[in-house]
Amino acid sequence: MAERDWIKHYFAPLAAAPGAAALSDDTALMASPGGPVVITTDALVEGVHFLAEDPIAGLAQKLVRVNVSDILSSGAEPLEALLTLGWPASRPERDLAAFAAAFGAELSAWGASLIGGDTVSSPAGLFLSLTLTGTCLGPEPIRRSGAKPGDDLWVTGEIGAARRGFLARAAGLDSPWTAYLRAPVLPPRAAAGLVAQLASAAMDVSDGLLGDALALAEASGCGAEIRLDHVPFAGGVTGQAEALDLATWGDDYQLLLAAAPSHRDLILSQAVSIGVQVSRIGRILPESGLVLLDQTGRVNLPETMAFEHGRIGMSATRP
Repeated sequence: MAERDWIKHYFAPLAAAPGAAALSDDTALMASPGGPVVITTDALVEGVHFLAEDPIAGLAQKLVRVNVSDILSSGAEPLEALLTLGWPASRPERDLAAFAAAFGAELSAWGASLIGGDTVSSPAGLFLSLTLTGTCLGPEPIRRSGAKPGDDLWVTGEIGAARRGFLARAAGLDSPWTAYLRAPVLPPRAAAGLVAQLASAAMDVSDGLLGDALALAEASGCGAEIRLDHVPFAGGVTGQAEALDLATWGDDYQLLLAAAPSHRDLILSQAVSIGVQVSRIGRILPESGLVLLDQTGRVNLPETMAFEHGRIGMSATRP
């Protein structure tokens, strides 16, 4: 089947937005139904972010969700998507059909629609990239840079599920944790409203909780203090070393937000109403740097606090 036929058969039926022109043009008209629109993009590369044998439907889910988490953390709801697909000739068309079906279902679940993109042949494995827009629920997006000294630090969900999945797969174990590695479980779409209404700063936890918390604090011209024993680790932890490992590996795609202490009761009540777990794990400090504590006192910071995108050969440690 030719590229244009692929688009017509598999992806044009997903492009229901009026501005998509049924994927028949080289441009798409973005909708702006009320508030400002934010935009993000993320890519997944075979051998770096996933393995060739990983289920294709899970890749479609992960591609959408790693972008959705950025949109939610801006206090926005997913809107429209552009897909870039680098498809190897070695993959059968049934894989493409399965990807398209899962991709369309995942976009629909988040209230987003496909408006365009590009498909190319890939000589070196599967390459996936998604650009996603979102409608802000407030007058402007929530940025990393808005935190103030004294703000609480909160995180949604649990930290470390993907790391547990990676360790299980590396050990050749059949474990339910591997599902979290292949397709992260995000907070619900309604979490965007909580961020928009109550957060002073926010971002998603993608590269490791400790490193991302420091990034948020630095963007705000501040520092951060985290209570390691207050972090909700997936499966619990048996010691400090395990906690540090889970807090620095990443691929969690939960929301990290700073908010004024006066918002504590509202955050907790809204979290209950939308069905999302939230945990208060620390605070924003006026001085720069990261302070890490647990029930025994101050904890030495690990040498590496987050995934480093510039590192060569990450496929060996972080597929």
